[in-house]
Amino acid sequence: MKLLTVSAVVLIALVALAWVGYRLLLPRAFVAAGRGALGDARLVQLAGSRSARSAQDFNGAAVEAGPEHKFVLIDVRVDAPADKVDFDDFQLVREKAARLGEERNVGNNDERDHFYWSYLDDAGNLVAEAPGARPFPARLTFKVPKDARAGYLFYWGLYWGPLDLGTP
Repeated sequence: MKLLTVSAVVLIALVALAWVGYRLLLPRAFVAAGRGALGDARLVQLAGSRSARSAQDFNGAAVEAGPEHKFVLIDVRVDAPADKVDFDDFQLVREKAARLGEERNVGNNDERDHFYWSYLDDAGNLVAEAPGARPFPARLTFKVPKDARAGYLFYWGLYWGPLDLGTP
């Protein structure tokens, strides 16, 4: 009977420890793994942001924001291999969240015609090919509500900003 009690206590302690590990440590491990080549906020430098009534899509065609929206164009310089950066994981959020996963998007980066990204040349023109040099310039474009005024660029637990989202 004593062995059964000790075994039950040990089992309960292991389950509690596993639960704490799952709640506290595992999310951080996934975030660190998801960052890929951008494991440090210093690898991305904000080069500027502005708002506009239109933007260029992935094919270089003009896309209008519409009467209730605007585009926010965020230029960055990335000091990582271009083929190791997943730009689709960037988001534009309202504020820094207390816990990872509680961020609120200003614009939605997974809706059609709401998010674009492109590499830039040194003059700020969109280019189709990944640059070979580091750091390299890129542009992230988010469609946001017209009244949005501020936000943070967000990537797997890293924040840049606050950004002035301006007026179109």
